[in-house]
Amino acid sequence: MIKHHPKTETLAAYAAGTLDEGRRVVAAEHLQRCAHCRSAIADFETAGGIMLEDIEPVAMAAGARDAVLRRLDGPMAAPTAAKMLKDYPAGAWRWIAPGLYLRSVQIPKGENSARVFMLRGAPGTKLPQHKHTGTELTCILSGAFIHEGGHYGPGDCDDADEADTHSPVIAAGEDCICVVAMQGNIVFQSALGRLIQPFVRL
Repeated sequence: MIKHHPKTETLAAYAAGTLDEGRRVVAAEHLQRCAHCRSAIADFETAGGIMLEDIEPVAMAAGARDAVLRRLDGPMAAPTAAKMLKDYPAGAWRWIAPGLYLRSVQIPKGENSARVFMLRGAPGTKLPQHKHTGTELTCILSGAFIHEGGHYGPGDCDDADEADTHSPVIAAGEDCICVVAMQGNIVFQSALGRLIQPFVRL
């Protein structure tokens, strides 16, 4: 049962096509698993269509009509499907801390685009309490973790920003594998966290 979803603002940006590619990939992984959020996206798209109908018409540029007609007469391109995590190359798993491994995902770097990576944590692994200097959108693919926001299992989405402080613990039973889109950096809050900060590259 999926209990945690992206923020309304994140879903609205996804529906509008304004979410950066990194976070869009993570949101797409959640949407693939979450009928509730797919319904919300459909509602946003419907609302967007209604708003377009209410916009005051604007005169087209000279030659715009002819340009569109020429494109319609040409070969039609197949519609572009939403890209998923599997559509991007990923690097090898590498050790970053005891019980914690990272695998980078090669997302084209656009303006303000979040960097994307996968994290794998062993059961019982505790991450020091930390904040972020930007946004962090996480979708759990398998396993689970627990922090101040609750229990996050497969399909759940953790949508955090600079206002959030958390200290995740990997739940018992199996490794937890997540895909993360992060803007900014992690800032550890505890003395131990600050001590290992230079060695943890996220």
